[in-house]
Amino acid sequence: MALELIPSLDFLQGQVVRLIQGDPRRRIVYEIDPVEQALRWAEEGARWLHVVHLDGAFGAGGASATWIVRLIRETPLAIQLGGGLRTLEDLERAFELGVRRAVVGTMAVRDPAALEIALARFGPERLVLAVEVREGQLAVAGWQEVAGDPLAFARKWAARGVRWVLYTSVLRDGTLTGPDLKGAAEVARTAGVRVLVSGGIGDLSHIEEAGRHAFPGMAGLILGRALHERRFTLREAIARLRDLEGEDHATARLSSAG
Repeated sequence: MALELIPSLDFLQGQVVRLIQGDPRRRIVYEIDPVEQALRWAEEGARWLHVVHLDGAFGAGGASATWIVRLIRETPLAIQLGGGLRTLEDLERAFELGVRRAVVGTMAVRDPAALEIALARFGPERLVLAVEVREGQLAVAGWQEVAGDPLAFARKWAARGVRWVLYTSVLRDGTLTGPDLKGAAEVARTAGVRVLVSGGIGDLSHIEEAGRHAFPGMAGLILGRALHERRFTLREAIARLRDLEGEDHATARLSSAG
């Protein structure tokens, strides 16, 4: 299965930002028009947009909500939304607005009964379990609290019907140092879910590494800071993956011919 490359926009107090290792005190602000940027990504081949409402993740107000609504209404991209979705009512509002998939993490820890209802009501294709890992521990509440073993967490929720996981290495997030493919692969293997990998993508070599070492269940990569800082374009990243797929097909043909 081909990897989906998903650009991301993180909002805090109405601005597009990137937090280094999830720390709101270490933020990079990008002076961009989010809708214009999302439309450019769509032109370059994006099908999805990962949106994080950090105001919600940190328990604050909704200063960024207007931008999120505009992205849903004014772009052709399917929106995957995370941040502050902690009740059934939050999920209902998100889906009514037009969000395609919702990312939940804290809700799974603090109100598991509600998440079980959500899985039954909305279906497992619309809910993504956030498995966010800091130093081997599950991180929740905007990565400010730890909540146990991430593998056990993923395995438990897979048994309850979860099919999608967003795996984030908190200490790599926003650092451009490369993704934690090993940790993500362990979640996929242990829980038998499809995994989107987030955190650490910094250049095209990381895209190539992910393409060459894609593990069973790996469904895609979330791209953030590297795109904002023009370390590569989404078009270039998609082309690199296609080149790898072409190499794999050529190798397979040679092997079968031999």
